[in-house]
Amino acid sequence: MPRSLRSSKIWVLSKREADVESPLYASVTFRSIYQLALFELRMAEPCLTERQARLLYNKTGNCWIWDKSQFETFEEALWSPIGKIARIAKLSVK
Repeated sequence: MPRSLRSSKIWVLSKREADVESPLYASVTFRSIYQLALFELRMAEPCLTERQARLLYNKTGNCWIWDKSQFETFEEALWSPIGKIARIAKLSVK
């Protein structure tokens, strides 16, 4: 039986503000999710470039992106009550 032309995995962008994490977008390409993260969260200076973010995800299976103009470290961005941080994940779909 031929395999479907659709992708079996999608990229999901989630936004975390304070202690609340909510999904925002889904896409079939990493590039579009990365660009949506920069646009939606209004990041002037992202902590990782697109290539660095992709390599980090491939190595660890986890990718968090924050604005370096607001926060220096991951912990500051994650636990700040005024901070926004983006999480990129890959999910399988049927």
